[in-house]
Amino acid sequence: MRGLKEYPSENAEFLYYTPSELERAIGIWPLHAGRMIAKPNYISGPRQIRYYNLHYILDGQVVYAVNGEQVTLKKGDLFCLFPDTPFTYKVKERNPKLRMTWIGFNGEGAGPLLQYAGITEEKPYCREIPLPDLPGTFRELLHEFRRLRVCGGSLQFVSMICALLAQLAAVSKQEVHETNKLTWIQDSETFMNVHYAEGITVQDVADYVGLHRTHFSSVFSKKLGISPIQYLQRLRMRSGAKLLADTDLSVTEIALSLGYPDLYSFTRAFRKYYGASPTEFRNTKYIDE
Repeated sequence: MRGLKEYPSENAEFLYYTPSELERAIGIWPLHAGRMIAKPNYISGPRQIRYYNLHYILDGQVVYAVNGEQVTLKKGDLFCLFPDTPFTYKVKERNPKLRMTWIGFNGEGAGPLLQYAGITEEKPYCREIPLPDLPGTFRELLHEFRRLRVCGGSLQFVSMICALLAQLAAVSKQEVHETNKLTWIQDSETFMNVHYAEGITVQDVADYVGLHRTHFSSVFSKKLGISPIQYLQRLRMRSGAKLLADTDLSVTEIALSLGYPDLYSFTRAFRKYYGASPTEFRNTKYIDE
């Protein structure tokens, strides 16, 4: 990384900014930014700072300790230093390679914005953030920080911080949503088991659990090893086979009882699934277990 100055434990670029009273009145203002490449003995702390400092790991690993917890974070992860909260972070002994960039800011709006983004003192880090443009976002923030040091006026930089935190908030909310929805697969199975004979579609099931059909089908298939449409078909076919074997209902009555619009569509689906027509199947009394 060009433009770095050598220090005892790192090569780094440190950028500072002093906001005006008007900028402070906005509620969030920039103070510090930079980037670094760690040397094998790199360590920061134990110490504390008086502002918020958001670090993004560009390469390598860092061991981050705060509030009695120690975690190892890696490329693509992010952590935040909170004001007046002691911390230590250092390179991992067996993997001293580390490259990071950061932005430091403060203001009465900073804490709530971070909390909105899912970053709190209790959980001051994010792992494996699914935002491929995040390295570029931090590069743009550094570029803007250099510009405002020369030209002044931090509003653009603040808007970029807000945009970054809005992206992180969207990711955080999606993760919470997915966590809270861990039961939706079971709910969808229950729904299909109860209503499969009523002509329901995959879209109906996705609507029931409140998910987009594509996402629902993708995750359902990955978790259960069978697609929703195959799951519904299996329920209908097995039920149809049982009705053929155990009852005297006509094939048309069975087709309509399973939600098929007519005899033809049921017969076609049944033959494709079992390799025999419903009548042929009834004559053999074969049931797929």
